[in-house]
Amino acid sequence: MSRTNKPWYTLKNQSGNAELMIYDVIGDWAGLSARQLVDTLKTIDIDAITVRINSPGGSVFDGIAIYNALRYHPANITVRIEGLAASIASVIAMAGDTVQMAENALFMIHNPFGWVSGEADDLRRTAGMLDKARDSIAMTYSERCGLPVAEIVTLMAEETWFTAAEAKEKGLIDSIDKPVQLAASFDLSLFNHAPPVKMEPPAPKPATKTVKNEPEDIDALAIVRLCNQAGYPELAEACIRDKQNPDQVREKFQDCESIKSLCAAAHAPDLAAGFIQSANTVDEVRAALFEKLTANAPSVNNTLTPDQQQNIIKPLIDTAAVYRNRNGQTSPQTTQA
Repeated sequence: MSRTNKPWYTLKNQSGNAELMIYDVIGDWAGLSARQLVDTLKTIDIDAITVRINSPGGSVFDGIAIYNALRYHPANITVRIEGLAASIASVIAMAGDTVQMAENALFMIHNPFGWVSGEADDLRRTAGMLDKARDSIAMTYSERCGLPVAEIVTLMAEETWFTAAEAKEKGLIDSIDKPVQLAASFDLSLFNHAPPVKMEPPAPKPATKTVKNEPEDIDALAIVRLCNQAGYPELAEACIRDKQNPDQVREKFQDCESIKSLCAAAHAPDLAAGFIQSANTVDEVRAALFEKLTANAPSVNNTLTPDQQQNIIKPLIDTAAVYRNRNGQTSPQTTQA
């Protein structure tokens, strides 16, 4: 999926109607967070909100928060699926009092997934959390379409893709609109059973002034998945913001492992997370650990007190006496005056 420099959502509050457009990966990036969106929705006192969706999904819990903010808003919510409503984006679509779908659009449901590193108990806790998230999402679909939760769970496990006609037949949407002309901007190969569907691009726009050395677009969802898989989900936002490609992100993971090794060798493994979160380089971490170790080392006082300086320190072994005894010599007589 290609990434544009546009924000993942826009919210326009016009007279009598607000329009929320979710047209990218859902989550905290490009300076916009789901919490900001939810907080803004709470302040909107308006009769109608239109939600336009073309998204492959994103953060499960961010999506659930957006769904709840829309579902319990006093305004009448109209959802228009204009291209793709996949994964958690399809859950947000269920918040509509009315759900419309373009004839050429796609709707996908599947099990939530994630990555975790740690001990067996950590893995079990994560598995339990994913099961609860799955059941909550299945109930959301079931409340709209009326299908039993058990049937929805089966469809989610199979990663089911619906055309507009199929989504309407299942009761997931209310009506089908005319086709919408959209650019094919999402890489559906990230999913397991995506159909071979390609949307026709819109008519070309008049040429505009080009900007040289414009940074290459970043595949945000791929970066998020990469960070989760490596066990560093906290790095995803910074990697996307800095427009790092997958190779650069993998190099960052190697630095993280080096930082963990340095902290472990310094008997300070708890410091690794802070160094990584602060984007410290390996050299900076090495210097910081060295300073910490030397700062904690006890100081050595090499000076002698005046009394110690006046005393003659006798050797533990009289080597001269040993030598005389070995050669059969006796100590010379001491003459006193």
